[in-house]
Amino acid sequence: MTRVLAYLASVVLISASMGQAAPKLAESAALHAGIAGLQQDASVMSAQGFAYDAVAQIAELYGVKPAPRPKALAEVTLPSGDAAKVAAGDTQIALTQLSISEGTNNQLRVQQAQHSSKAGIFISAGVINLQDLATTAQEQGIAGIAMADGVVTLSRPLVIWQGATLLIHPGDVLQMQAAEGAFLLNFGKLDLRGATLRSDVAADAPETRYRPFVLTSGSGQVYAEANQFQALGMAELGPFAGFVISTQGLFASTTPSVLRGNRFEDIGGVALIGTKAAQVTQNAFLASRGGALILAQVGAGAALGNTIYNTKAGAGLRVTARSKDTLIAGNLVLGGQGNGVQVDGGSFGITLRGNAVLDNAQSGLAAKTASCLSVKDNVIAANGAVGLRLTKTGYVQVAGNALVGNAGSAIAVGAQLTKARMELNSNLMAQNQIGLTGAALHLVTLRDNDLSAQLPRIFDGEFAQYQAAFLTSGRTDHAAVFQISSVAAEDADFASICSQE
Repeated sequence: MTRVLAYLASVVLISASMGQAAPKLAESAALHAGIAGLQQDASVMSAQGFAYDAVAQIAELYGVKPAPRPKALAEVTLPSGDAAKVAAGDTQIALTQLSISEGTNNQLRVQQAQHSSKAGIFISAGVINLQDLATTAQEQGIAGIAMADGVVTLSRPLVIWQGATLLIHPGDVLQMQAAEGAFLLNFGKLDLRGATLRSDVAADAPETRYRPFVLTSGSGQVYAEANQFQALGMAELGPFAGFVISTQGLFASTTPSVLRGNRFEDIGGVALIGTKAAQVTQNAFLASRGGALILAQVGAGAALGNTIYNTKAGAGLRVTARSKDTLIAGNLVLGGQGNGVQVDGGSFGITLRGNAVLDNAQSGLAAKTASCLSVKDNVIAANGAVGLRLTKTGYVQVAGNALVGNAGSAIAVGAQLTKARMELNSNLMAQNQIGLTGAALHLVTLRDNDLSAQLPRIFDGEFAQYQAAFLTSGRTDHAAVFQISSVAAEDADFASICSQE
């Protein structure tokens, strides 16, 4: 934890000034120096519990409640079954099957990478491990997979059909060759534990180059724990982005997929699409070339205790496409080039609790067209734009957060939906460019917030007309209740409103 403490020391300095209780951000140069030092040993960020430990220490500095650690997940039984059936086959058959659930968008680059070859390797039934797969293929004269010095090299597509299982376990290394269009497509079960899956593409290769990927689709299921994934996927190419679980459609899997304790580095993106009750816990997403973690059409899922660092494009963590009842807690999201966390696409019932979102180039947390959104006990600091941006949102509760030192407003509210309601309770807003700014407000209630160190500007936009009343009431320091409304006040609170949706 030495580097964690050194990093935190560079992010936040506690002011010794008399009467100034709010923490004070370090100079930008010191902040970035701390991040650079952390980057030199990125493996630290992959350690189990890193995000929880770091977020807890950050939360303590600001007097914010850290997210509770969840109970440990139960051990997952090792898959077993009959011996697998392995054969050579036509890759186009698999891509045609894929188009049923994913459509044909973005398939052109994948097909072009095959260089008119139709050769693929198919596991059609049974259970097999990676090394036995390589041996079996060799015995059957199936080209495209070979093992040497403990590394299995895949130079053509590998497909796991429904009813089949591939085990890739401790010490296994699977390297997929880009030149021949290799990829791993799973319609069955993929069990990954303590292995390395990578491509042979250099990190500085142009994004237009084909990169192998791992995709689970249809009724497929994934269990992935303590693996390393490197140099996979093509950013912004949907299901081919890197490591994707897309279990939507008529025959979608009913068994939750699990990602825990993995390290994803130089990945186009990790996405869960249409999954139910999926768990993404204590992973590290480092230097992602696209959005690091995307949850789309997810129901009752959870992203807990993940570290998301240095995302090069897109949001670090995004919840979208009408996802519902999903918990985002205990995550450390820092140093990205886009928004730190983004919730959009009509998502409903999303809870953001006990996260630390720091030093992202755009907004710390941005929500658009989302409702029944709970933003609680987060530290949102030193981001390059607004701390918390809310656009076209419905019911939103913002409680117990520290929004400090953001280059824009602490909170910016725009175009609230009809009958929208926002509650701002017990938040610390300090040393942002502006405290609250807004346009097209509907109903906003402030209760017990601390803006005593929010200088020089407290309110702007449509909030500005209320600043005199707010100040003369002496409510900048732990206000009781202050309501800003374009309509008659409503009595219902967040919990009762959202429980009825």
